This record gives sequence, structure tokens and C-alpha cells, in this order.
Amino acid sequence: MLSRCSVSITCHGIVARTPWAAGRVVLSRRRLSSASPLAEVVRGSEAGLLVQSTHQPGSGSGQDHLGAGSVVTHGGNPYVCVFRVDRYWFAAPLGTAAPAARWLGGPDREAPSEEVEVVSCLERPTPTQKQRVPLSEGITTGLISVDTLSPLGRGQSMLVCGPRGAGKSTLAREVLEQVLTSKLVDRALRFRMDPSAPLVSACLQSSGAFSELAATPEAAMQAPAALLASFFAAVGAAERVRDSGGHALLVLDTIAPLTGAWNLAHSWAEEALGRPIEPDVLGAQRRACFSALLERAACLKPTSEDKTRGGSLTMLVLAETEAMRAVSTVSASSGALGIKAAAGGQVVAYSLDDFKGRREKEVSRLRHLVGRGISLTDATLAAVGIAAPESQSQSSAAAAAPGQWNRAEEVAAMRELQSLSDGQVILDGAAAAAGDFPALVSGATFSRFGLGGSGKSDAQPEARQHRDVRAPALQAVAAHLRLQLALERDAGFRPGGQSAGQDADGVHSARMAAVRASLLQPPRTPMQTEEMAAVLLSACSGALDALPADEAARCLRGGSGGLLLQHLREAAPKVLQRIAEEKELSVEAARELEVAVRLFVALRKAGAPAAAAAPAEVPAVAAAEVEVEAEEWASRPRGPHWRRRASTTSRARVHPWRSWTMLGSATSCGQRRSPVARSGRTSSAGTATSRRPASPSRWR
Repeated sequence: MLSRCSVSITCHGIVARTPWAAGRVVLSRRRLSSASPLAEVVRGSEAGLLVQSTHQPGSGSGQDHLGAGSVVTHGGNPYVCVFRVDRYWFAAPLGTAAPAARWLGGPDREAPSEEVEVVSCLERPTPTQKQRVPLSEGITTGLISVDTLSPLGRGQSMLVCGPRGAGKSTLAREVLEQVLTSKLVDRALRFRMDPSAPLVSACLQSSGAFSELAATPEAAMQAPAALLASFFAAVGAAERVRDSGGHALLVLDTIAPLTGAWNLAHSWAEEALGRPIEPDVLGAQRRACFSALLERAACLKPTSEDKTRGGSLTMLVLAETEAMRAVSTVSASSGALGIKAAAGGQVVAYSLDDFKGRREKEVSRLRHLVGRGISLTDATLAAVGIAAPESQSQSSAAAAAPGQWNRAEEVAAMRELQSLSDGQVILDGAAAAAGDFPALVSGATFSRFGLGGSGKSDAQPEARQHRDVRAPALQAVAAHLRLQLALERDAGFRPGGQSAGQDADGVHSARMAAVRASLLQPPRTPMQTEEMAAVLLSACSGALDALPADEAARCLRGGSGGLLLQHLREAAPKVLQRIAEEKELSVEAARELEVAVRLFVALRKAGAPAAAAAPAEVPAVAAAEVEVEAEEWASRPRGPHWRRRASTTSRARVHPWRSWTMLGSATSCGQRRSPVARSGRTSSAGTATSRRPASPSRWR
């Protein structure tokens, strides 16, 4: 541990590279030319310093000259101040004092030195709301699950959470390769600390549009906080592209340098103070620390020099955490909440009397949990972000080493990151271990921006700004898909009993299982948006109900190499082309897709290779059958409820899989039932049908 001593500082950064030496350093900034005040090192290690200005605010002796981007020297080595904890600043090693990290993918001749890059990045304020423009463009990732459930908009910050081995780096690699292949950005950058992380293909690395700042194997073995300067060097390089009017994509393969530095500074500050930091002060400063990173993602207005184009920075941040497991445990509402204590091996449950003296808001939340029958255990308190009573949690808190997260702090930090990011992708470690990719948790994965429309409620529909960044075909198919999957995941909505397969709930569950299978795809099998729409429409409409469940899943999954997509490309290529060209998914396009899928199902049942080229007359016969069924369907009586549904112009756009029932194939494909059959009468086959609708009202 470093002793308490005085060091010289350079206020608010540097302009040119200056030979670093111990002692006083004359300021090199143009506006300042006098010697700098002194700062005091409170704690320190190879990972950084905890410094305090000798001029305290409000003391009457001067101003606090330390700030984000201030450079201090200690022992002849430079350190840069990054964030504040209570009255102290955490300074990360800079230049030769920092662990080695090098740029891969070709040098940038216009890039300044790393010291200037880091200091300029930390000094630069985040874009204000007046400098931003609403998100109106999307970035296609090629992953059907991401583009459907959590679309990525240009200028958006997306958080990818999951435990180690959940596939976070592989998902980020897929996004990078798709963006570089499609040339959706001018520059793609990645900060990588793990040497074993998946690499971008060699041909894309040499394209000149990709740069990667990778830590050396020796540097990766050190504390993550020591790489904080290199972390912000990658952020600064991406901001240079944004501020010059270009579009940049930044992938931070880990956020461990920032979270590790924060936790280290937090423990040092409490050591120096001799008491815990006030929770409100600590929470506000932690939020400011994280927002200084995530709010750099933005889509800017055109500059005065270039009126036609504004730059953008899209950020993909990967966070390795087990905190999502605690949050999902609370939402399970099973009552079996709690973890075993480290020492006794028993579940420790608290009572409301243990929380006397707490804030009324916390006590009210705890009282609500007790009223629902949930035990107040360590896992429950960590999940809701409430600290456990000190008398019974001192042993577990003392067991946490300095610079490492305990469970409550990890959950609080992840919640701050979630609230500040524009969206999140949650990955399931157990599903990834079973071979699923990407192993998304549909109920927790979402995007705050890029969905729906914007504008005042009293504005005319044509005057409202449509800001859904997804492709028009995906907008129709994925309107309520995330909600459907989330409800199906909940155990309370799953059908039970032996007759579940004959019940409407069983039919719905089988189709949602097909949808889940269609959301899985092997790495490096990117899909086009029209292919995603065709696969999802085939899965959730019940077009593959005639096939066994395992065979239907095998036909749907596989990404661009899936069996169903191979058949559509060879037997009905115009269907995919029409879906891609239409602004909204039309009834005619859905009918043509149904004919092609019915042909695929017939070939699979006959044992023929579905991807083989089919004779020209076979689709014509299938189309003729659809037209005959359409005429019979049109002649049947309809009630007023059916007329209301048929007259709604947006019905096919909001629920395209249900619109197939109105397109003519009512009973032959997937055994879908007509309104007459839903009313409880016997179908054309003479079998009684349930009075419950195919899609229960609680799912609407």
C-alpha cells in the first residue's frame, strides 16, 4: 500500500505530450500557465490511486482543482482522474505506468497518443439532449432473436448481461461481422481484455474499417482496474469518429475495468474515512460514473460544416454477472427464496423488527414482500437492492476481499447499468451450456428505443413520426411476440393434464415452442430481415403443426442454413423478395408464403428432400386448393365480431399469424378452426371442438 504523500497534478488534462517527471509539472494547457496545486495520495496500488485535493470545496482555501481528466504524477508515473467517490478521486495509471494494450487492425494515422486520447475523452462532456436526434435507423445484427426482441438502433447503448460462458463475446462477434459485412458503419471498434475471446474473421480485420484494442496476455493477468485508461482510449477513438460526422460501433467486450475500479475506490474511500459512505451519496456518484460512459452513445444533429450528416456512436457493453439470477429468483413468486449462509449452511431469514430505523420507503417495500409470503432472506434483499441488517451480515461483508463485489453491491451496480442503458440482452448460462445460441431470456430482453411510434396523442396519424427501427416485415410479425414468450415461460400459464395437447393452451404452447426453436441459430449464419419474418410467421401461425415437434424445431432452427429457408430460397424465391420490398406485410404475401410452407410440410411428410427443386405444377395445385378453400370460406356465415376483425385494416399487420385464418386455409394447414368451430359446433371432420379460442384472452 502506498503511503500518504503529495504529488503534483496537471489540471484538467494536457494538450501536447510532455516528458513526465517527479515533482512539480508546469501546466501545458494554453489557457493555464502557472504551476499546479498539490494533491494528496490517500491509497494506491498498481491498479490506481485514490487522491484528494489539498484545496477542499467550502474550506475557504481555494477550489477543488481535481476533475475528470486531471493528470497527476506519482513516482514519476502519470495517472488520470476518472471518477469521484465521496471526497476522493480515483486515478488510473496512464502511459508507461499502465499495462500494455495495443491496437490491432491497422493504425489510425490521425489518432493522437494514448495519453491525449484518454484525457480528451474524460474531459469531453456527454452530448446534451439538444445535440441529439431521435433514433430513426436500425442496425441489423443478423441474429433473429436480437433483431426481433431487442432491436439495435443507430446511436443506442445496449447492455449484454450473463454469466461466464453464456455466449456474450460470441454474440458481440456476430454483430461486428454482420455490421462490417453490410457496411452499416464507417468504423467498428472493440476493446478486448480476454485473449480467448472470439476473433473477428481475418478478411474483415484487414478491411480497414475495424480496429481492436486488445490487452496483452501479461496485462490480462493483472487487476482489471489497471486497464481503465486503455478502456477509455477505445471510447475516445469511437467518439472521434462520431464527432467527425461518421457512424461508429463500439463493442466493449467487458466492463470489468470500470466496475473493478469503482469497487476498489469504494473500499479505499471507506477505509480512509473510517465509516461507510452514505447510501444516497454513494448511489448518486455510482450513477454518475456509469452514465459518463453509457451516455456517450448518441446520434447527433448535423454540424454547421456538414448540414447533411450527423455522426453517431452505437455502443454494445458486455457485463459478466450473476446478478440476473437473483432478480429472476424474485420474479418466480414460488416462495422458495433464499441462499445458504456462508458459515452455518442454513437460510437466514430476517423479520421487520431487524430493519428498525430504516427509511420508510424501504420498510414499506419489505412489508409488501412479507404480505405476499416472501421470506426476507439474503437473496431477497440483494435482489430488491436493500442492505441486510449489519448485525447479521458483517461476517459475509467482511469475507469480501477489497476490490471484489459482494452480492448486494453487484445487484445494485447491474441495476444502475440497466436503468442507464437504452436496452438489454439477458443471456441464460444454463441454456448456453445446453448448446443453445443465442440463449436469450425473452422476458428480460428488451429495447427502450426503436419500437412503436412517437408524437403527440392528438396529432394526426399521418403526422406522427414512425420510429420503429426494425424492418417493416419484422414489425408485423414481432408486435406481441416478446409478451407471448414471456407469458409462456411463466409456469402459471403452461397447460397441464393429459388433454393439454387437445386443448387450446396446448396448441398455443406448441406454437410458442416452435417460435423458441426459430430464435436459435448457429454462429456465423446471419439472416436477412425477410427471412426472419418468413420463419417467425411460419412458426407462430401453426403452419408446421402437422409435423412432429422435434422435426418442426429442426426445420426452423439453423439460421440462414435452416431447412425451411433452403426450401423457400429454391422453391419460392419471389416470396422472400416480395416480403423484403413491401412496406407492410400484405395479405397476398402471407398467402404466397403459406402455399410454400404447405408444400414444404407435404414434402417432409412424404419423406422427400424439401430443399429439392419442386416441379412447376405443384405450387399451382397448392395455390388452386387455397383458392377453393377461400371461396368456401367466403360463403360461410360470419357474426358481427368476425366482421369487426375482418374490417380492421391493421389486423394483418399486428397479428399476421392469426390473419392466415382469414386468408382461406381454415382447417387444412395446422388444423386451425373457423369461427363456427370455435363456437363449439362440430367441425367438417365430425369431431367436437373446444369452446375456448385458439389464443386465450389472457394472451391478447
